[in-house]
Amino acid sequence: MTQADMNQRHFIEYLGIKALRSTHPGVRKLKREQNGHSAHGNKVWRSSFVLMDYLSTNPPQPQAKVLDIGCGWGLTGLFLAKQYQARVTGIDIDNSVAPFLALQAQANQCEINFQARGFESLSAEELGQYQLLIGTDICFWDELTQPLFDLLERSLNAGVERIIIADPGRPPYWSLVDLCVQALDAAVVTRRIYEPWKTEKYLLVIDQT
Repeated sequence: MTQADMNQRHFIEYLGIKALRSTHPGVRKLKREQNGHSAHGNKVWRSSFVLMDYLSTNPPQPQAKVLDIGCGWGLTGLFLAKQYQARVTGIDIDNSVAPFLALQAQANQCEINFQARGFESLSAEELGQYQLLIGTDICFWDELTQPLFDLLERSLNAGVERIIIADPGRPPYWSLVDLCVQALDAAVVTRRIYEPWKTEKYLLVIDQT
């Protein structure tokens, strides 16, 4: 098997980034070791690819400080780090994602700073360090809608310039959208990609630049 065949089998290549497939030997090994324990951070979500596509045409400033909440395996943050030299911090309540993120960072020869914590713990002082806040597939329970709205409002008040949250359109996400449109001057963008799959997602965008 050639190196190209190996890459196709174990990675999805998109916008200059390698996303780990479930067939990757390192992924399979980690999943065996963890025995399936995860708070939904157990794969790369398609919303990440749609968000990367959007950011490729609406990029941050070079070397921007970026906060990726509910980062999972860190694909979007790694894309920004590699392509725009962004200084990315990824947080996730699920510490089991850390070795997957490290494996994906190694495959892409870049890194982000990972912290195992919930977004509720982020202070205004911490949030004020960042120019861009991103998240994918993070509003999947009704109980998350209000805490996420509080976080986004706190972030804007702290000086975060731009917020983008991607989702396939779950009911709790639309509740978050309604709150943000009414109170935070947010907009919703529908974004479709055709590679590596044909898929359509929604982006909650708040831009204070």
